[in-house]
Amino acid sequence: MVFDELFLDREERDRINIYSTLWEAPGHRLDIAATAITRGESYRQLRRRMEKIAADLVTMQSDAAPLLRRGDGNMIAPPSISLDRYRIFLYRRSLPGQLLIQTLKRPQLTLQMLLDETGFSRAAFFRRISALRLYLRKAGVTISLNPLALMGPEARVRQVYRQLLWQFVDFAHPLFSEILPQSRQLMRELDKAGLIQSDFSRAQLLFAANVHLHRLLANHSIVGTLDFDELAPRPTLTAALPSAFDNLPRKAAEDETWHLFLTQWRVPRFHSEQQFDAATLVGYHAARNTPAWQLVEKIRNEFSRTVVGIAPTVTTDLALAGNLLKILISERIFPGGAYIDLTRTASPMRAFYPRLEAALEAFFAREAPLENASKEIIDGFYQLLWPFMTDSAIADKLKVALDPLMPQPLYETVRLNLTQPAYIRLVTTEQQPDLVISAQNLAPGEEPIVPDTPVFYLASDRFESWSQLYQELFARSRKLIAH
Repeated sequence: MVFDELFLDREERDRINIYSTLWEAPGHRLDIAATAITRGESYRQLRRRMEKIAADLVTMQSDAAPLLRRGDGNMIAPPSISLDRYRIFLYRRSLPGQLLIQTLKRPQLTLQMLLDETGFSRAAFFRRISALRLYLRKAGVTISLNPLALMGPEARVRQVYRQLLWQFVDFAHPLFSEILPQSRQLMRELDKAGLIQSDFSRAQLLFAANVHLHRLLANHSIVGTLDFDELAPRPTLTAALPSAFDNLPRKAAEDETWHLFLTQWRVPRFHSEQQFDAATLVGYHAARNTPAWQLVEKIRNEFSRTVVGIAPTVTTDLALAGNLLKILISERIFPGGAYIDLTRTASPMRAFYPRLEAALEAFFAREAPLENASKEIIDGFYQLLWPFMTDSAIADKLKVALDPLMPQPLYETVRLNLTQPAYIRLVTTEQQPDLVISAQNLAPGEEPIVPDTPVFYLASDRFESWSQLYQELFARSRKLIAH
């Protein structure tokens, strides 16, 4: 998991690894002695590690079935606590996680206050947040110690909060319960004004509204920092802006509204169902032959001719063209780059398609040497082109089944995204698949979709989840991870 290194120490990451092994085991059950041998440690060592996990699970859910029983040589995971839920629990409890949550909610927080509340020493604090500080520094954001706060351009600070705290989302236990009434009212007003498009993730937009309102409460405004004239075409703002911005001057309220709109508009997507929504954007820029459209046209046409193993539909897919346009436009709106931060989801794939990355880098070096062709543009383009890579490094295809209970629009979206890669064969759940894709974790006591078959749970409103899906498919097709 790409964010584990930011929030978890080595011992906590080991807990995640153990629980992952347990969760994927038949019946969520492991033989402790056999697992200890596999891991190269003693029975007693592993049992102690499991006891810490068991204590965590009791904290999460006091009535959950016990992980360990006295005298029992097996470890059993409660089906009600998924691997994702456990990871989120550890993220939220971690010192870096607490730093992010508390600095957003409490503008007057000091370092000493946080140390007193968490029990960490000053030295331990700096040691535990070292990975986070490096991550923030690359984003142009620093940590102020008195008061304890994230400092930097407001657009980047908000993006950091949204991107990192989104990894903490557990809808059964909201992070921002105290401000949710105001956020939901803001959502209703945006909806009424026609500013929530059909392909927006309402969950992510509500989450962004929480972050924005907390930042406004701390007197941090976005006004005058972004060039919204680059957003074209764009909806017309109504005379009455959201009531959450009533205390702001008109220009500041407009900028806040557009910035909130942009949090979802600019998110790249793999979704093929986005074809209709992309048509307006593509049509506008194609009709005006804008610089962004010229670049998109060049890259689609060139790659269809020169990159081996890419589907010819790369030149006609509207969703792809729209997504590429959004990345380029976003880079023009945000000074110094939009900081979409797609590097972490792109990096694990580089070994599979190195020539695709090399071709993109060469293209931007040649065609847009003076443009803001930052690494995040290449990372975004690279990932959006994955579904069009059709070549296969193996003779046998990976058999993939879709959960038949998946919502029909999502079922069709996933199916369309998996029809072109040559290393995948879509089958039914009755045809002995190698992997099942589902959108819903099992409920407590629910039987697995296909016994003894791994399941990938797709969070369809998270770009990183789609990215992880492709990584899983590529890796399994090349037999690089265990079945």
